[in-house]
Amino acid sequence: MKQDQQINNGRQKGITSPFFAFSGRDFGMALAVILGVLCIEAMYVFLISAGTWHNWITTTSYYDELAKSFAGGKLWIEEKPDPALLALPNPYDPKARSGIPYPQDVSLYKGRFYLYFGPVPALILLFFKPFVAGSIGDQYLVFGFMTGILLLQVVLIVSVWRRFLFDVPFWLLLPGILVSGLISPFGWTLSLASVYNAAILSGQFFFLAGLCFAFSALKQAQISKGKLVLAGLFWVCAIGSRMTQVMPVGLMLILIIIWLLRGQGTKSLHSNPYPAIVFLGIPLLVGALGLGWYNWARFNSIFESGITYQLAGVDLQKHQQELFSYRYIGNNFFNYFLIKPSINKKFPFLGPVKGIDEPIIKFVDFPDIYFSQETAGLLYIAPFILFSVIPIIYAFRNFRGELKEGERCYNWVVISLFGSFFSSLLFFLSFFWAGVRYLADFMPALVMLSVFGFLQSYRYAGKSLILRWLVVTIGLALIAITIVNSNLIALSISSAKYREFNPELWRQLTKFFNNLR
Repeated sequence: MKQDQQINNGRQKGITSPFFAFSGRDFGMALAVILGVLCIEAMYVFLISAGTWHNWITTTSYYDELAKSFAGGKLWIEEKPDPALLALPNPYDPKARSGIPYPQDVSLYKGRFYLYFGPVPALILLFFKPFVAGSIGDQYLVFGFMTGILLLQVVLIVSVWRRFLFDVPFWLLLPGILVSGLISPFGWTLSLASVYNAAILSGQFFFLAGLCFAFSALKQAQISKGKLVLAGLFWVCAIGSRMTQVMPVGLMLILIIIWLLRGQGTKSLHSNPYPAIVFLGIPLLVGALGLGWYNWARFNSIFESGITYQLAGVDLQKHQQELFSYRYIGNNFFNYFLIKPSINKKFPFLGPVKGIDEPIIKFVDFPDIYFSQETAGLLYIAPFILFSVIPIIYAFRNFRGELKEGERCYNWVVISLFGSFFSSLLFFLSFFWAGVRYLADFMPALVMLSVFGFLQSYRYAGKSLILRWLVVTIGLALIAITIVNSNLIALSISSAKYREFNPELWRQLTKFFNNLR
């Protein structure tokens, strides 16, 4: 009873908005959060600059080019296709266009190059272009969105801790925050910052921002329609950055509508839920119309984003029916979660390996277009994700039970994160191309579930000091392994960049860690 009263008092004193969840009441908790964020940001700058801190190497600047085109009233990029490319009977055949220069992974349609990546990051750059001399490389977008994702993860973690897990010591938040920002593939993404990563991280940032506002709106006694509007607006931006966000956003709409129709979180079960649904739906409808127009103006189809006309390593027009298949699931699952990284005697000790392209399940055959880039299984690199099972089981076990208001809200958060993770995972498990960068499409949700599972495990230990010691020991060990392995892999895949731009630092790191070993 005393413990419950302490929890309730803590909730009452805390500020309810998740955007202010770590201000005010607890200096120790706030200090832990700030310390964790600063350490992670320092690592981000180190990785994206190859340890130089100031030289942020540009790999692509596609979004800058698109922003320039938007400023000039055009929807295509300015670079003109080579006449030899346009003269080909089928320019989408990679063998036919061999030897002809063209921008990698752009879309070619009616004699113009387009980007199939969502337009939202380019629209954001329009605001910065007048204040920046020269082009803005995509690495700056990667860093900005990665930082935004980190802050939103911290906001959700701290807010959930304050509201639902307040009896868990605040000092456990620090390792939870550290692993949420330093888990693979985030370091990998920063080390190879490019337009692909910018699009993925932009979609994740806006999805999490919408989730923050939705959570803040629904947990109040009186539903905030203004926050639902903002949630819908951010989710439009998520889809406008990354079309695959349609699935988690669609799932969130279903979960919110169910919550509203069941009258949860409102002062009265008879409150009219339809105005709130309308407020949530308006920005999504307007955004859908805008994106439909954008596609129609470029490709004469509201559903075509440019993928069909992409100049890829595979003739996508020829293999349209083979891009997605349940037959790829076994290989993709193995390549993403179970494949063992290479172990080396010299720094950085761990390295990615080429994914398996041949069917793992012998009786399942699939087209030879399937391809896996270099990868490393998450269960080896980031074993902390095993904690994610705990809140998921808890939420679904109590899905239909009689729960208190706080427990229902916590269940909603967990199911929302699980739905986001699983819908994105299922999409990429069935895709013909396996790449580590796709892990960033679902890792924020998965790592937050893992942090919640770690905190819940401590609570389940009750007053038993032995069980608490065991939970903390296992949790901290898995966190340490996850952070170390994730960033060793990040250093490994970008070792050539360090040797080129910062050879002295790489020599010193190699000497230090080899001697330490």
